[in-house]
Amino acid sequence: MIKTFKIFLSLIFITQILFANISKPTIQKEEKGEVLIGYYGRPHAASLGILGENNIDELVKKMKKKKAYFDKELNYKMDVKLAFHIIYSLATKDPGRKKDYLLTMSDSILMKYIKRAQKENFLVFIDLQLGTQTPAEAIKPVLKYLKYENVHLAIDPEFKIPKHRGYPPGKYIGHIFAWQLNEAQDLISDYLIANNIIQRKKLIVHMFHKRMLRNKDEVKTHDNIELIYNIDGHGTGQVKVKIYNGLYAISQTNKAVGGFKIFYNNDKKPIMTPKQIMGLEPVGNQKIMVKPYYINYH
Repeated sequence: MIKTFKIFLSLIFITQILFANISKPTIQKEEKGEVLIGYYGRPHAASLGILGENNIDELVKKMKKKKAYFDKELNYKMDVKLAFHIIYSLATKDPGRKKDYLLTMSDSILMKYIKRAQKENFLVFIDLQLGTQTPAEAIKPVLKYLKYENVHLAIDPEFKIPKHRGYPPGKYIGHIFAWQLNEAQDLISDYLIANNIIQRKKLIVHMFHKRMLRNKDEVKTHDNIELIYNIDGHGTGQVKVKIYNGLYAISQTNKAVGGFKIFYNNDKKPIMTPKQIMGLEPVGNQKIMVKPYYINYH
């Protein structure tokens, strides 16, 4: 009887161990998502955005402060990275020597920001307003900067005008077609392959109206390019969110990630919070449907 009881206790003990091991769930470490914050503008041009309002040292301090703000507001659940977003070719009313209505930046100034970004572990976006140029024509002169690991590109259809130059940039909202964006992507992809650059490069396309990128369903994708549709209209938070959801919705996520722009001077106050921008909280009766990957401040 005693022997049987001991065997019974042993079976209970073994069963408890087995069930204890089965019932304990495997704890997996949750991977952080990434959000990229860019400060937009042109060096030494305070009227064109926050990037040019301060010297580079003060700018870096402001950006790091913004990162700390996002870290705290998002409860450190996102990996927050920073970027200089630099207007390299600026659309102007003056046609200029090349008759393209563009004013480009000096290489020495651009390299100053690229090198500082390397030191700070920031990214750099070279932003190209188009004037009379196609996206491919605008991108070709700056392809050489893609050899730097932290450098990426952006194109802005808003200031595109016809080749016949019937009016200066800014009079009407410009646009590009999907085939023109595809042509630019082919150019970037071929350059990366030819120069043995295996890094995936980001390409931003600015828009705030559906006609700014036409035939959007015909846009191609490349394994070595990450498209970002940056919705950059200004106004009230509710209007901005509605435009974002309309231009960048779930149906677009297979081709591009979302971008969202905040205008300090042009947006209606109060300025949207990190939680509102990331779709964690509503703005009035509107709420972001798909979290943006890129947030840029103007």
